[in-house]
Amino acid sequence: PEEVGVTASTTDSFAAFPGYVLSPGVYTSPSEMGVPLNLTLDGGNNPDAVFIFQAGSTLNTVPGSTITLTNGARASNVFWQVGSSATLGTGSTFQGTIMAAVSITDDGGSTIYGRLLADADETDADSTGAVTLNNTTIFVPATLNVIKNVINDDGGTAVASDFTINVSGTNVSPLSFAGSETGVEVTLDAGSYEVTEDILPGYSVSYSADCSGTIEAGETKTCTITNNDIAPQLIVNKIVINDDGGTKVVSDFPLFVNGESVESGVATTMTVGEHTVSETTDSGYTSVIGGDCAADGTVTLALGDVKTCTITNDDIATETATGGGAGFFGYPPIIDLVKVPSPLALPDGPGTVQYTYTLNNIGTVPVTDITMVGDTCSPITLISGDTNNDGILDVDETWIYTCSTTLTETHTNIVTATGWANGISATDTANATVIVGLPIEPPLINVTKVPSPSVLPIGGGAVTYTYKVTNPGTVALSNVRLTDDKCGTVRYVSGDTNGNSRLESSETWTYTCSANLTGNTVNTVTASGDANGLTARDFAIATVLVSGTTDVSPIVPSFPSTGLLSANNTPWSIIIPAGILAILTSLYFVRRKQTM
Repeated sequence: PEEVGVTASTTDSFAAFPGYVLSPGVYTSPSEMGVPLNLTLDGGNNPDAVFIFQAGSTLNTVPGSTITLTNGARASNVFWQVGSSATLGTGSTFQGTIMAAVSITDDGGSTIYGRLLADADETDADSTGAVTLNNTTIFVPATLNVIKNVINDDGGTAVASDFTINVSGTNVSPLSFAGSETGVEVTLDAGSYEVTEDILPGYSVSYSADCSGTIEAGETKTCTITNNDIAPQLIVNKIVINDDGGTKVVSDFPLFVNGESVESGVATTMTVGEHTVSETTDSGYTSVIGGDCAADGTVTLALGDVKTCTITNDDIATETATGGGAGFFGYPPIIDLVKVPSPLALPDGPGTVQYTYTLNNIGTVPVTDITMVGDTCSPITLISGDTNNDGILDVDETWIYTCSTTLTETHTNIVTATGWANGISATDTANATVIVGLPIEPPLINVTKVPSPSVLPIGGGAVTYTYKVTNPGTVALSNVRLTDDKCGTVRYVSGDTNGNSRLESSETWTYTCSANLTGNTVNTVTASGDANGLTARDFAIATVLVSGTTDVSPIVPSFPSTGLLSANNTPWSIIIPAGILAILTSLYFVRRKQTM
């Protein structure tokens, strides 16, 4: 430490400056030294800052005086070397270790954060001086060594000092500091304490046993915090449109990322950087790539990313194909999936989490062949919702699924639902993060998208997408934003009832976007929001068809079961002509019979 020369009486110098603030260094007085009513030792945000006070004769504190430590200054690094005796005025609050050559006396009721050491004979190290206590409270600091480990095995580049560590307890110094691989020494009073850190996106965190609990006076413990970079995840969703006589299903189109086979709707762990999504093409279908992928299938992933790409295959009309683009085929399905973990956080470390999945049909047609695939939790079990037990997700039904798993570190779980109606597939993905080892609840967000109309007449036309954004979690979301890969500007309409620009769990925010479409279009909207240093994301996918006829009914009516094809799956353009043909045929045979 830097030596600070004090030639005048230090007692007078200190007393002349109530609220005196000192920086780390060596302070000397040739004779007596006094502590004023208020003295602040400023560590300059350096936990290793040292303060040394040398009094040639005596040390005295003003009754009721207080020494305050700020900005990383620690009592264990404050030393008072006294040439003869030290006297603590009544009710003093004192920081540091007094080393007196003769004696130390408390006039009564002082509080000491440190040690009192006296030697009766300067020439005899084994002799003991008098330390007189009078209703004195002495806090001997405990020591906590906090070590930061960073694992970068998935493309991360963060170092220990990029993480901010916080310690709670009594008289903690320093309270907050940058992580260090060699460790940072923290002093604190005996009692309960907890070590936490600010979240750094892209990294999970785990804590050793001594990062929380209780510590005794003079005890030393070591807390080790380990951060591991989180590999990004990519979901490739296949959408199939059979509105021109095609019969292919999702599994008929093999999917690949960087040439490696992947399954539709299943999250794949990737590396940081650029990747390419592709498929085995089919000459009977067009192919369009969207979502988070560029049109050429490329996508760039960062640590902790969860992104989704869609590949839409639309059957090509032929002269012999059923339908052949000659008429309205049917309305596309739309489904919405919400996932909520319980609990949202495991602050005490590894534990069991139960995910609840809520699947809704937000379209106008029943959805069949429902499948649910998850990346890390199985089995996913349907527990309620299929009220008529027909295996069809009706428009008025909500299906509830659950799945339980054990988590050992912070994790984002992903699930994808897929269903079919009118030869067209629909899919929706939901993801949720559970924090392990921190008392922080992660954000959740959900977005739905409904196009109006969902079927356009020949030549296409204008479509307005309506987006509903909700918060199924417990913490309000800030910086809510929506982007649509095939619709320009997404505009906020309403929903922020208290006007605080934060999406509360009780609010539903509405957005719209309009576009002119000339052909069948599948587009993806991404909604995101921030809370507690984390970002939540959700995706919604919707299909709009351009029919081969100028007469498109806005709603498919429902009919009772009569043995005919269900009106839910057979449009008016087929039913009405068939009925007319039947009537004309009957009249023909009646007329023929009359003329015979």
